[in-house]
Amino acid sequence: MLTSYQLDKPSLSWGEDGAPHSNQFDDVYFDKESGLEETRYVFLQHNQLAERWKAFENTAFVIAETGFGTGLNFLCAWQDFLVEAPCDKQLHFISVEKYPLTKAMLSNALSMWPSLNQLSQQLIDAYPEVCHGFHRIELEQGRVQLTLWFGEAEEGFAALNANVDAWFLDGFAPSKNPEMWTDRLFQHIHRLSHQGTTCATFTAAGIVRRGLKEVGFDVKKVKGFGHKREMVVGELRETSAPITKRMSQGQAWFNLRQDKTTEATHVLVVGAGLAGANTAYALASQGINVTVWEQGDRIACGASGNPQGMLYPKLASQDTPGNRFYLSAYLHATRLYSQLDKNKSFWDPCGLIQIPKNEKEAERFKKLLNGKLYPEAILQASQQRAGSLLLPLSGWVVLTQLCDTLLSHEKIKVCLNTKLEDLCAINSEEQTTHWKATSNTTEAIFSHVVLCTANDTKHLDIAPETPAHSIRGQVSFIDIKKAKAACTLAGEADKKTDIDKVLCEFGYVSPSINGLLHFGSTYDLKDEDNQVREEGHKRNLSILESLLVVPKGTFDSKACGGRVSFRCAVPDYTPIVGPVQTDQIYQQAYAELSKNAKWQSDDIMEPTKQLYINIGHGSRGLISTPLSGSYIANLILGTPSPLEQEVSHKLHPSRFIVRDLKRSQAH
Repeated sequence: MLTSYQLDKPSLSWGEDGAPHSNQFDDVYFDKESGLEETRYVFLQHNQLAERWKAFENTAFVIAETGFGTGLNFLCAWQDFLVEAPCDKQLHFISVEKYPLTKAMLSNALSMWPSLNQLSQQLIDAYPEVCHGFHRIELEQGRVQLTLWFGEAEEGFAALNANVDAWFLDGFAPSKNPEMWTDRLFQHIHRLSHQGTTCATFTAAGIVRRGLKEVGFDVKKVKGFGHKREMVVGELRETSAPITKRMSQGQAWFNLRQDKTTEATHVLVVGAGLAGANTAYALASQGINVTVWEQGDRIACGASGNPQGMLYPKLASQDTPGNRFYLSAYLHATRLYSQLDKNKSFWDPCGLIQIPKNEKEAERFKKLLNGKLYPEAILQASQQRAGSLLLPLSGWVVLTQLCDTLLSHEKIKVCLNTKLEDLCAINSEEQTTHWKATSNTTEAIFSHVVLCTANDTKHLDIAPETPAHSIRGQVSFIDIKKAKAACTLAGEADKKTDIDKVLCEFGYVSPSINGLLHFGSTYDLKDEDNQVREEGHKRNLSILESLLVVPKGTFDSKACGGRVSFRCAVPDYTPIVGPVQTDQIYQQAYAELSKNAKWQSDDIMEPTKQLYINIGHGSRGLISTPLSGSYIANLILGTPSPLEQEVSHKLHPSRFIVRDLKRSQAH
């Protein structure tokens, strides 16, 4: 288990020519005179990329790299891909880096390549916070996808779910960095490769040649670049196992992929809230036509329709798969919102202050800060509220505007007042599956269906049974002028309401918007009342008074307006995202788990084909739905996952079946 999401910074020195030099490894990142030519010779030319891209038939070409460094190899591959590949193809580039450069270092290093300036600036703008884990960056409106793993190379590839077409085996010379080239690393290179996968590396070192040969690559030496006498290229010629078995690793019940998939031509997304809008946007960004059916008369008419929402990740004080998901999703969401709303019309990254509820939580906050689990760019001590936490990247969002922006993509068609009533699988002679979907107004055929139906999922016969349940939430708002006047009457300065950050304790209050101060929210279990109640306003005002540190009774509940919605929550506080499975088939196929919880199997029982679910985001949907939507799109397209395998298991719809089977051995 990780002790910190922080990573050691690279120690750099800069040569007279401006090129960066690693002090850790006593080696250069690139040669100033011939860096571009060497990258194109070693990695692009000797993986035959131009020729392969022109003839490529699949949706996406996948490159994986050891050692991201300054990103030079990625930029060259990106540049050439735009020239050589058909415009309907995608590039997925995966790279690992133990010592990631900061954004400033990256900018300084890449300034040496004027011919790459246009692409370099896009990379720098989208470059993530330096934090352990996977980071997904979408470029060229989704056509180019960069997945970065910050951490140990072996750890990153062990966590990866992908089918790699070409390897760039880069990084510092094996003589300088022998720790990277382990037997386990080569085993993961093999697991992630298929018959025909190629590799190229600038080195001819024995440790690399032997490692590749031992896992089945046909390896040969060829002429090196410039003054280097030799380099190595290779190809995996042996027949590879299906990707489902290569990714299973003994836990077949968490299968995410199908060996023979129906081409994603037209996808139905059911639901136009945050989950549906983000899923539709992720698919459309990758060239897929999407139809969204929404049973309401407007988008975001459920819990996603609150007037103002905040990004409140509730980061834990220890490393768990669930916390890694929310950390990765949080960083992904902030990047996406900044990309979608450059003018800050609906997204304000003003920061969030988390105030301890009691002494016990105050002590936990101290330990969290002293333990330095997170980089300061993500979490630090608040200077405004003693004993509180500051999340500088957080802020607030106007949810309806966000959903409208996501659903305005030219490849998305939204149908309101359209309720899904039936789904029927249609199997062709080619053993592919399509879905005939019937609504109250129409009937249509789709290649794939994604259920983003929140609490309505339980009413769909085709959907699996889940422990997801609804929790009533009432939010309140008050005119900011009335709030200021009330504070003045109570003997408090009216500046109490002029907050510049989201404040969270038992509830939250956000900076005012459109003359209103929004706050809340109630958390009402087993309560189906959809009417705004004065009793709810009184509870919310108690929260507001605590957050603003004003006397009880400062505000009048009769001055409040409000809205009621119902969160879709899951007992383990993690959304349900992935392929829909058939309960009975899983229970029969993996019944051995009820006898032995440690039993393993690679025998894949296919989930219901081309049917996916994305629900259960609770009160953290602004954080979790963008990455979940991207993840669903990658599953449908068969492209690399943005999630660690262990994290995807945490989200998998079959986790409840597996949990119940394992628990039954005790009875």
